[in-house]
Amino acid sequence: MPSRNLLSTGSWALYDFSDTIFSASILTFYFPLWVTEDKGGTDTHLGIALSASMLIVALTGPFLGTLSDRLNRRVPLLALSVVSCAVFTALIGTFGGLTTGLLFFIAANFLYQTGLIFYNSLIINVSSENRRGIVSGIGVGAGYIGLIAAFLIMRPIVDAQGNQAAFLPTAGLFILFALPLLLIVKEPGQRGHLDKTLFQNSYKQLYETFHRARQHSNLFRFLIGRFMYMEAINTVVSFYVLYLINVGGFEDTEAQTMIILVVIIAIFASWATGYLVSRFGPKRVLIVGLTGWTILAIAAVVADTKWAFWAVAVTMGFFWAAPQISDRVLLTYLSPNGQIGEFFGLFQMSGRLSAVIGPALWGLTIWALSETGELAYRIALATLAIFLVAGLLVLRGVKVTRESSDLDAIEHIPTEIQTDPSTT
Repeated sequence: MPSRNLLSTGSWALYDFSDTIFSASILTFYFPLWVTEDKGGTDTHLGIALSASMLIVALTGPFLGTLSDRLNRRVPLLALSVVSCAVFTALIGTFGGLTTGLLFFIAANFLYQTGLIFYNSLIINVSSENRRGIVSGIGVGAGYIGLIAAFLIMRPIVDAQGNQAAFLPTAGLFILFALPLLLIVKEPGQRGHLDKTLFQNSYKQLYETFHRARQHSNLFRFLIGRFMYMEAINTVVSFYVLYLINVGGFEDTEAQTMIILVVIIAIFASWATGYLVSRFGPKRVLIVGLTGWTILAIAAVVADTKWAFWAVAVTMGFFWAAPQISDRVLLTYLSPNGQIGEFFGLFQMSGRLSAVIGPALWGLTIWALSETGELAYRIALATLAIFLVAGLLVLRGVKVTRESSDLDAIEHIPTEIQTDPSTT
């Protein structure tokens, strides 16, 4: 009979498989096609809806993370996010037209992204500090398997019944594979009461964190660095297929085959990277991973043969997941005790803002230099390499040390922002 610790760790990693089925089906494959092919929408409709949902996450994430700290029960919040996300996903296209479908998508993606705040925070409940990298690597590897599974499961359904037919099974599979975590993972400690005071204290805790920003300069330096390198990584992931087609001369199927190869390599590399994080520490692995990303981005800028692009892709598979595996572990080393959810909310905010700004910068570069042909794409990728370098430089100044908590200081917040005098 497996130990409860092993079951908790396995169920946590399985959630990465679960949420990647959602992201692959809704964010990558079938919802974009539903918008543009089935409903006559455009890339602009999709972009606005995606940016709107990401902006809402960026604005609310830090508060919701802080609320989870105060409640000290993240599993129920994650369950609420998963079930609500699945409901909105299943509703897409069941009634109304394009506008209604986009609104359901905004709600579903907001809930999916919010759930990641609670999920990432739970890593401290399912792993010891010296095994956290291994657990993170297993989770990311499971996520890449989920990407392939989503394609293999949904493709026959979509071929037979159309893009909308993917939404209900996606919702069902998301809940199904999230259930082990929701049922098995336990959270020790006293539970906060979900009432007016809890919301007030969550607001005060978040206020105090920003009020004491100088005391958290190391953590905020890390979040700024993450914004810079994730701006580049998110954009490369979104547009590299187009880059291969427009610059490398690849056919659609060739480019897709290359990406699948990268993902397969990344599955095995993720497990090895997780071990390296536990062995050498998350910051060292993160720096090596980002260095690899930077070198390979520059190599892709100057590549001029298909063999060169294949060489870049195969090598990239080994570095692909390193930032995702190591940076969430690094945050658990830096966050003050009792504020892990709050800083994972800020962590999610930095990632979501980068997902809004990076694609916009790519699009503006391509548009402004459209007359230069493939050179526009090379310049756009070179610009992203600059952000990778900037993120690396900022990250080098981050110290791997846990910062002091704000919780003791909350009682001394200035009177003018006190919303409940009885708490002082």
